[in-house]
Order: sequence, then C-alpha cells, then structure tokens
Amino acid sequence: MKYDFETLVDRRRAGALKWDLMRQAQPNAPEDAVPLSVADMEFVIAPEIRAALHQYIDAQIPGYSGAPEGFRESVCSFLRRRHGVSVSPEELVQTPGVVYALPRAIRAMTEEGEGIILLTPVYYPFYRVIRDTGRTAVPCPLRYEEGRYSIDFALLETLASRRENKALLLCSPHNPVGRVWTACEVRAMAEIAERYGLFVIADEIHFDLVFPGHTHTSFGTLEGEIAGRTILCTAPSKTFNLAGMNLSNIIIRDRALRERFCRELRVDATPSLNPFGYVACQAAYDRAEPWLKALLAYLDGNRRFVQEFIVRELPQLHAVALEGTYLQWVDCRGLGLERDALEARMTAHGLFFDEGYLFGQEGAGFERINLACPRRVLVQAMERLRAACRA
Repeated sequence: MKYDFETLVDRRRAGALKWDLMRQAQPNAPEDAVPLSVADMEFVIAPEIRAALHQYIDAQIPGYSGAPEGFRESVCSFLRRRHGVSVSPEELVQTPGVVYALPRAIRAMTEEGEGIILLTPVYYPFYRVIRDTGRTAVPCPLRYEEGRYSIDFALLETLASRRENKALLLCSPHNPVGRVWTACEVRAMAEIAERYGLFVIADEIHFDLVFPGHTHTSFGTLEGEIAGRTILCTAPSKTFNLAGMNLSNIIIRDRALRERFCRELRVDATPSLNPFGYVACQAAYDRAEPWLKALLAYLDGNRRFVQEFIVRELPQLHAVALEGTYLQWVDCRGLGLERDALEARMTAHGLFFDEGYLFGQEGAGFERINLACPRRVLVQAMERLRAACRA
C-alpha cells in the first residue's frame, strides 16, 4: 500500500496546540507558515488506525473504559517483536500520557527534597515535574565535542554516589539532541544506577523512531536488580501521531513498585482512559507496522534533506547528527546572537521552532526543528532559515 505523507491538513482553527502557540507568539506570521515546534506530526494517521476508529464509533458506545479484550497482549507482542522487551500483561499500567506518569513515578520512588539526575539539555517538562513534586533537578550535562553529544560517565557516577540523589530520569532516544544510546551506554548507565541504588525512569516514547545505522536498546531488556528499580514509559503517540488520544503503557516489573505507582494514580483520582486511545493503540500495534516502515523512510529523507541543506547553504550552523526522533537539533551559535535575539530573528522570518534554552542552559543558542511534515514544508522552512541567517 502507498501511504500519504504529502497531504498538509489545515489545523489552524482546530485547537491544535502547536498551531495556536504559533499564532499567539506570531500574530502576523505568514499565512503559509507551519510551526515546526511541538512534537506531533503533520501527517494524516495510518489508514489502518482510521478504519479501526470508524469501526468502533459505528458499533460501540464511548463510555467509561478499561483495556478491551486483547489490548494488553497486543502491547506485549509489539514490545517483544520490535524491541526485545519481554513483559507480561499484568506488568503494564495504562496512564493518560507519559508526562502524566512522570510525577507519579517520581513520588513512588523518592521523597521530597531528594535529587533526580537529568542528562541535560533535556525535554523541558522534566524540570517542571521534578519541581512540582518537591524534588531537586540535578543536571548532568552531556558532553558536546566536535558536534556530537555523549554522556559524561565520570560526572554521572559522581552525582549517583551522592546520597541525596535517588533516581535517574532519562530520554531514550534523547530529546532534544537526537542521540540513540548504544547498548554499551545503556548498560553503563544501568551499572551506575545499580551500584548506587538509583531508581531509573526511562522515557522511551521515541523508541520506534530510529534511523538506519542505529539500534535502540530498551531499559526493558535489562535483567538483574536494575529491572526491579526501573519504570519504563512507552506510548504509541510519537510513533503513530496519536498524542491527543492520551494513552501510554507504563512497564513496571517489580510488584511492590507497581503497587506504589498505582496508589499514586488512585490518590490523584486518575480518570478512566479515552476508549479511542485503546482502539487506536491496538490497531497501531496489530496492523500499522507497514505504515511505520514507510514513515521511517520518509523521515529519513527529510533528515538527509535538512542536514545536506545546512551543510551546503548555512556554514554558520551545525545540524547535530540525528540518530533517533524526528527532532533536529541545530547549533546556531555561529550567528553570534543572544538567545532572545536569535528567537526574534527566526520569528521575523516566519519560523517557529522550539528554542534551545527551553531544554536547559546548555541549549542556549540552539533550535529544535520538527521534521515530521511534508517535504515541501521543510523546503520552505530552509529557504526562510537561509534568509534569516543572511539578514
């Protein structure tokens, strides 16, 4: 089947968050401007998922819902098939999103005032959920050498050894820098966590979005003590463009930890989940892998186009090698602009990216560009970026 990645849906007045944010920030933005910021895709959803949703609404009542028959088995099969993660249905907990799960995981693992280690720059809601739960964010800045990021394991070990630090919260693949941690890096993080008794919260929401030459190693494949100290966060939302369905699958192998996490959900009166989220997730995992294969090929083309354009046309910038996610991290410090001036320059040229400083102080001078859109949108954006750099 040939899949459609060229149709651009008009989301301007549909309540789409990233479009509304652009209009609030840029009331005079060009009519044809497309926000390349918030991490959802400008692609129509897989026809296999659309058909399942139509079938459900034609035949069922969207009342209060739990997991339908076969749902957990579908999730377990997908995780085993694509990521080598062997999990039993009872080890799955559904929540209304990964970000929703994070503060509940933090409360289940740690006490107020304790430290949560972050590999920075990092997905900005991490800072908020740590602050809002009364914990302390402990940055472990990634090394940035010769245009590539790596983990400073000596610093990570030093921070892990401090008794006040109790957990490691990480993105894998990493948002925003686009690294896919190697098997050796994952094992090294796990060994440090195990040695010092850290819990691990692994946000692997981008785990299906990995480019050729790289392989995602899930924390869910690890055995031993660390398996009982890990909460693994997954969802179909990034992979299949289902963010608004508000459904994630949280994997917690240790029974006592799982019970503590579920208690936090009950304390917060977590509502029953969207029945459409269950239907869409099950259809995605059972039937939409051909669409995913086509998506990855299209995204790889977008990635190569943007990186080649920047190398050829914009020597002041550096596009960090993108190994996973559809979020291109671009070093704009060669323009010599302070962070507010950089943002103003982009806005003046009809560009709306996620500003690097949002991800921590290490991100100042960078831009995060969402590549999950029709190619012609990126062509237009790169032409505007060239004009912005030459202004």
